Amino acid sequence: MKGFLGIDTSNYTTSVAFCSDDGELFSKRKLLEVKEGACGIRQSDAVFIHTKTLPALSRELFSSIDSPKIEAVGVSGFPRRASGSYMPCFLAGVSVAASTAAFLKVPLYVFSHQEGHLAAAAKGSGMELEGDFLAFHLSGGTLELLEVKGKSLEEKLLACSADITTGQLIDRCGVKMGLKFPCGAELEELAIKSTAKFKVNIPFRDSKVSIAGLENSFDKLLKSGAPYEDCAAFVFECVISTVEKMISGREQEKILFMGGVSSSRLMKSRLFRDSNRFFASGEYSCDNAMGIALLARNAFLSEKDGDGLDFIIKH
Repeated sequence: MKGFLGIDTSNYTTSVAFCSDDGELFSKRKLLEVKEGACGIRQSDAVFIHTKTLPALSRELFSSIDSPKIEAVGVSGFPRRASGSYMPCFLAGVSVAASTAAFLKVPLYVFSHQEGHLAAAAKGSGMELEGDFLAFHLSGGTLELLEVKGKSLEEKLLACSADITTGQLIDRCGVKMGLKFPCGAELEELAIKSTAKFKVNIPFRDSKVSIAGLENSFDKLLKSGAPYEDCAAFVFECVISTVEKMISGREQEKILFMGGVSSSRLMKSRLFRDSNRFFASGEYSCDNAMGIALLARNAFLSEKDGDGLDFIIKH
């Protein structure tokens, strides 16, 4: 089977994927182990774990594919396509991708981690990557509302966080409740059981939200002896209210939600009532290499047709 290899080594997940010529996807991913009670992992540790994990994941991936033949390799090389955007954890994936492409004598396409999220979320939600649209990136490291120009994936930042992200808020609060990092899924299971109602004020000025103070409010609620279900519900009310504040006035615009936090069932139930809101399933929302493999396929086919994409290309 001919196709395209995708590799993504983010701060919390090692992932590899294969996209066939006709768009069929195969993928394997593994979360990086985080010490109990911790809210993250050091970059040096992430690079080390990725380096150990990639060979085993690759063997798993290709054992499930009948006679794979790689036509091009795609990899996430940096968080976003912007000056100064850099994280060492991506070096592990770039090293393997560059070596593989050189050995096979096939093109290597280097994308941003955020572009991979865009492609995966679009695939998982059934939205076509064409025309102008908005993209909301909600993850452990990112809280950004973007304006995206179709096929080129050129991005313009419209709104972001002035301090922490919604993913950080979820994980910090979850760890304080004794949950295992990352805490999103387990925290939401608790929140769904709550019948408590909360109203929160989200400061929004100069296109930036400020949500760090909400952690203090959570601390007070937790120390008051409130049930864990209600504490969890408060956190998700903060998250959803933040999203609503940032997209207020954009009800008529098409918005693609991406990143692990966007897989929240509570968020979908509140925001998915509009037909121009696109949410992917958890598999396509979380960190994964499927979007990178899809982009490698698109870039290869576009070059073949003489319609090159505006991506960094190494041979």
